[in-house]
Parts: sequence; C-alpha cells; structure tokens
Amino acid sequence: MQPIGFDKKKATELLTKKNIDFLIASSPENIFYTSGLPTRHSEYNPILFSLSNLTPTIVVVRRDGEDSVISWLIFDPKFTWIKDFRGIFSKDEAVENLVNIIQESNIKEPAIAIESVMPLYQYEGLKKAFPNAKFESADDIFLKLRLVKSSEEIDRIKKSTKIAEKTIMAMFDELKVGITDIDLLKIAKTTIVNEGATGWDHITMSLGDSDPEAPGTGVKMKKNEMTRFDIGAIYMGYTSDVSRHAILGQIPSDVKKLIDEIVDVQQQCIDSIKPGVSTLDILNVAQEAFEKKGEEIPLFPTCHSIGLRCEEIHLFDPIKSAELTFQPGMVFDLEFWVPYEPYNNRLIGMEDTYLVTKSKVERISTLDQKLLVK
Repeated sequence: MQPIGFDKKKATELLTKKNIDFLIASSPENIFYTSGLPTRHSEYNPILFSLSNLTPTIVVVRRDGEDSVISWLIFDPKFTWIKDFRGIFSKDEAVENLVNIIQESNIKEPAIAIESVMPLYQYEGLKKAFPNAKFESADDIFLKLRLVKSSEEIDRIKKSTKIAEKTIMAMFDELKVGITDIDLLKIAKTTIVNEGATGWDHITMSLGDSDPEAPGTGVKMKKNEMTRFDIGAIYMGYTSDVSRHAILGQIPSDVKKLIDEIVDVQQQCIDSIKPGVSTLDILNVAQEAFEKKGEEIPLFPTCHSIGLRCEEIHLFDPIKSAELTFQPGMVFDLEFWVPYEPYNNRLIGMEDTYLVTKSKVERISTLDQKLLVK
C-alpha cells in the first residue's frame, strides 16, 4: 500500500525549513492523508471516526520522514502504509504512546507542530512530558503539503466531481411545482451513494428565497421560482464542489444577464491563470473585469483549493495567500456571486472546478455554464 498524496520527501523538506522535529496529525482528514486509515466521517464504516473520543487515531511524522501511527488495537494495520502501528484501547494509552514516540528520538527540547484541533488532553500530555518543548502550528504545514495534488488525488477529485454533477442533474430532473427541499435532499443523498461515493461533504440548496445553507424545512418549489443546487460528494476520501442555479419557468432577463456576465468574468480569469501567476493577481482580474460590466451591485469572488476538504485554502485571501502562486497539480474552485434583490438578496452565480497543468488550466467540471431551465 502506497501513499495517495502524502509525499515524505516534501514533508521532510518543509519540516527542515521550519526546524520542526515532529509533525502530529489529529484531524480526520490529515490522519487519512498521512496514513490512509479510514478516519473520515464518510467511510463505508466510519468506526475510527465514531470511536475517536475513546480510542483516538494519531499520526506522528518525524523530520527524517519516518512515521508512526497510534490507533484502535482491534483495527487491521493492513489499511495503512505506516509500518510502526501502535494499538491502543484508551485515551491514556494514546497519550502514553505519543509521548513514547517522541522520547525515543532522545531530543530533549523537541519542536512539535500540532493541529489547532488537537484535543486538549493530548496537548496537556505532551506539555507535561516535554515542558521545554517548542510548539508550533501544524495547520499551515498540512495545507501546504496538500496544495499540489498527486495524479491519484486528481483522479479521485474528477470522479467526485462527476458524481456531484450527476446529483445536480438528478435533482433538476425531479424539479417540479410542489416538490419540497426535503424531497430533493433525499434524491441528492440517494444519487450520491448510488453513483459510488461514500457520502457527501455538503448539500447546499435553496427553493425561492429560502436559506441555501439550511435546507430541509419543507419549503415547496413554486412556478417561476429559482433554486440553487450546490453539491460536494466524497469519493475515496476526496470531495467536490459544483453549483448551478435552476429555474422552473420563465428566466428573468436580468438574471440571465448577470449569469452571462459572471461566466465571462470567470473565463477571463481562467485565461489569465498560468503556473507562477499570483493568486491575488487573478483576484484583481476578476474585480476589474466585473467593474467594466457597469453593474451597480458588488461581486463576491471566491477561489479555493479543494481536495480532502471542500475549502482547503482560500486563494484570494490577501493575508494567508499573499505569497501563493498557481502551480501545476493545484485543483481549485472558482466561484463568483452577486446579490439578487428579488430573492431577498440571496446570492446567484456560477461555480466550477479547475486543474492547473504545466501549460494551462483545465476545467474539471463539465456542466454547461448557464442556468438550468425547466
């Protein structure tokens, strides 16, 4: 069994550069990334996720690239490529093994990078055992490691994206007057699983002016109303993120105009992206292109990398992404939104997934970049 995307050499280089002795994974996605163990909530049997409060899984990566995993003793170690598997039955045993792994290095004042989600009892155990240790944040380290995807990761994201798009179309096919958001949620979840995904990252949806972030209230679709389907499936650990708006009836002319303008701005951005181009330069392209449209409403441009999480790094963040450039192997979502007053200023827009190659940008999502009309 080989790592899916985790690169030991790259990890060693990054830890050496930051002078970190140990990198500790605590979150389900980073444990999965560094070990391959099925710790996500969407696994076929998410037993490690369910038992994490009692028998946590922890991965320790040393600066030299060697690694260890602590997990439930009963679980079969064949599901990980890490050779040093340490089985436990309790939280206390987890901390004991974590301390032992670091003590075995004979580093008296280790530099340890931990995730912000590490449970307090684990941090306190480390602090007690190593009072002179230097603790650093592991969050940015993991995000940098995960930013450029392997070919296997890209294949999984592509498959996940196809499932998300099939789900959008399955919901659209059943769209009719009187159908409820609950009915559509059932269609979405059934389609996602039937198409081979293990679960969903998100099912964002609105009918009319209902809240897209909180579907499932029983609201019904009406004639000449608009709905939004924003789907993220999870396929073999990797998620997707595709969004389309659909209209049941007549398309308002101003809505069509706004969507066409957004698609045009999005394409101008894609045409400007090449390896080495600053992510913030593309933000400027988006803002300037939309300003030239002459609209009096604001544009909300978003660009985020995608992989084990729907939104890994926000590439238009002027602080965290100030030094980031587009690189071959990066997979990202580009989504532009504008408020639409007739629907209580709910946002309307377009969202697609892209891959940076050595010479260009490839659109992974395949749905037509337009409103779905029925």
